Amino acid sequence: MSNAEQRALGGLMLSCASASELALGTRPVGWYNSLVRLGINAPLFLVHDLGAALLGTVTHFEPRKDLATETMLGLGEPAKTQLFAAYTAILGEISQTEASQQLRKSAVDDAVLTTLLARALASVNDRWRGARFETIPLNADALSQAVARLGAAWVSTDRRVERDYLSHLIAHRVHLLLAIEQIDLDTLELLRMFGRDVGVLPETELVDLLTVFSSPESNDIVNFSLDILPSVLETKRGGGQQVFAVDGYSGVVPNGSLDSLVLTEMAYDDELFEQRFLDNEMLYYSHEAQTRPALRSYQILVDASASMRGARTVFARGLAIALAKRMSLLGYETAVRFFDSRLYEPMRVRRPGRTGGPLHISGALTFKGEHGRNYARVFSQFASEMDRMRERQSVTAYVITHAECHIPVELVRRIRENAEMYCVFMLPSRGSLELDYIPFLTQHEVVTESALRDKSERATRAISIVEAASAGVRRDSMLPRPSKAAS
Repeated sequence: MSNAEQRALGGLMLSCASASELALGTRPVGWYNSLVRLGINAPLFLVHDLGAALLGTVTHFEPRKDLATETMLGLGEPAKTQLFAAYTAILGEISQTEASQQLRKSAVDDAVLTTLLARALASVNDRWRGARFETIPLNADALSQAVARLGAAWVSTDRRVERDYLSHLIAHRVHLLLAIEQIDLDTLELLRMFGRDVGVLPETELVDLLTVFSSPESNDIVNFSLDILPSVLETKRGGGQQVFAVDGYSGVVPNGSLDSLVLTEMAYDDELFEQRFLDNEMLYYSHEAQTRPALRSYQILVDASASMRGARTVFARGLAIALAKRMSLLGYETAVRFFDSRLYEPMRVRRPGRTGGPLHISGALTFKGEHGRNYARVFSQFASEMDRMRERQSVTAYVITHAECHIPVELVRRIRENAEMYCVFMLPSRGSLELDYIPFLTQHEVVTESALRDKSERATRAISIVEAASAGVRRDSMLPRPSKAAS
């Protein structure tokens, strides 16, 4: 092992949540590495214990029985007992916080937990002037071997750095506990609704998550989203299965178990076989025929220009999150995109039963437009994308913007040749909707200034838009073309 690995993994001897170190697997190593990259300096054993306390995987904390600290930490027995008594008391307090109790209700992804640890340790880290810790490889075998030979890894280096950090943490106990108590539970609940991630988020997205927990505007969007999401989550997608009681197969389907693989799939060479498997293009025999949604994607475009500040931003992003969740529950590919003077990359939503990450919810909450507005450029880019997608799948676009979103009529007509287009317009306090491309839209909704100001009416209006969007879903039909009269 490298010096960094010996330092980090050997330090697990100081863990007071030792019963869970293998149960948590390599997750604490991932938290530790992400924190180090974010500039949060803390030893691995501490990250492990704090994570276990927040998750509630351990409720009783105590030092290891075989912990010999007299020579390695430079402490006598009384000082050692006092140090670890204070440390285990802190872990016990953390495990009883409201944030910990909420985290126990459901599994959270590592990105969320890393964010909570970063917030908790930020004030402690700012006051630390000791040695810096380094990232280590994320390797399950190395972790298992290190735990099996923990004593050897422990004595491989001087452990007074860990002792000093532990003393530093205890001295700043109040800062640590206050940071945890200030975690916004509503934000945690919203993140829980969007499920677990299946991978490791890059540090750029972790920074977005940190911003979510500290931004008042993000908190407003979170609260509004929680007002409307319970209605959205009532959606259930029927299986529509037809079970055949006789022997034999009902047909060929694009997914299934390997023992029902169509034998001709084995004729492909190894590279093409693996690529088809990864792209879900393999064919399988099936005893059951299941009704599936038509191949359709939903693009939710959210105006992020300067005209969408305040209540408009809260409504637009809350509505976008709710629409994305509803359409993903119905089984469709969904993406949220922002635009101002340009159209930004999509934040995709995972469909149930499919691989891939969930909606980059932190990005949807914290995105800030940095440019002016140029709707002709934005929708020209979008029209070009629709031209490229027309042969592969049907597209429905929802545009959430304000009453001054002037799009050239020819661009709207071009988009409508390849996609359905719904618009949600937010009116100013005094004004009306006077846009010349309205007749060419599939449908549009108008949200008044009074509806935006009233909390109850705002939620009711958003739910009605989501319900109307759901009612308009036509699973089995191809994308309708605009009539000649509309053209």
